[in-house]
Amino acid sequence: MCSAEPVTPTQPGAKAAADIAEQPQVVARALERNATRLEQARALVQRSSLVRLLAIGSSRHAAGYGGQALEILGDIPATVMPAPGAAVPLPRLHADQIVIVLSQSGRTPALLDAAKAAREAGVQVIAVTNEPDSPLEAIATVTLSCEAGPERVIAATKSVTSQAVLLRALACPIDKPNVEALIEAMRRAVEEVDSTKAVRGEIPRTVVCSGFAGEWIADEIALKFAEMTGRLVAAEPLVEHLHGPVAAPAFTLAFLDPADPNTEALSGHRRLVRVGPHASYDLLTPTTGDASLDSLVWLVIGQRIVMAWAHLLGEDPDAQRGLSKITLTL
Repeated sequence: MCSAEPVTPTQPGAKAAADIAEQPQVVARALERNATRLEQARALVQRSSLVRLLAIGSSRHAAGYGGQALEILGDIPATVMPAPGAAVPLPRLHADQIVIVLSQSGRTPALLDAAKAAREAGVQVIAVTNEPDSPLEAIATVTLSCEAGPERVIAATKSVTSQAVLLRALACPIDKPNVEALIEAMRRAVEEVDSTKAVRGEIPRTVVCSGFAGEWIADEIALKFAEMTGRLVAAEPLVEHLHGPVAAPAFTLAFLDPADPNTEALSGHRRLVRVGPHASYDLLTPTTGDASLDSLVWLVIGQRIVMAWAHLLGEDPDAQRGLSKITLTL
């Protein structure tokens, strides 16, 4: 189903579709309303010896994208910590480090405990959350707000994209022309791209991404397959795929940067759907001209492809499937 077609409130997936459709406005609002807080947070990370990012699930994928943005675009050492839990001890923190905690709800207990431990160690905490006045915000030194509004379904879409763009802006300010290019590309991704062109053959066994932060973008799209279709799908960056998994000829959904010479290595792959900014691909995507921002556009495209697969499989993307916005772990 192309996004230009109307979606009635009673249709399966109508709530998820509404969340996905709001992303151009959410990104614009998040960048505008966080301008001052982004400056405050940027001053903290620029004085730090190391930025540690901490999150669970989709937020962790946004953290991975943000960590690469900090390293590559901001020249700031950054690392993503393991998802916290009783059996996953935090590394030793030092006062000259910064911890960025991402939580859409701002209420996940394991993340709150980790944020408190960081503050007790004298470490400044930057929160990235979609929940106003959450417990995480009360702990943090500075809070960046996703400004996404309540998500209608458990499978996070607009809040993830917002988290990622805020971290991209934290690493390196996005000038007005690039903000406008990103919003326009996202608008086209929602309103003009026919995601059904990427739905053929059998459901993908793996999602592969090249380009900026490809590993994390692939992970997030694969997670959406699990959350919206109930099917497990593997994920890897293109280089890792070529190092071994490509030997197993599974049906593959590949988000490809035509500027990456490694894409040629997939030319003989017959069970492959190509997605990206090239007219020869199965699904042509809009481009901003900036690889780091195009990865965010791919997040939106990936969400819509998963939605299209869910409809073909007779699954409801709005279904809860036993999940919760707040992950309760020990």
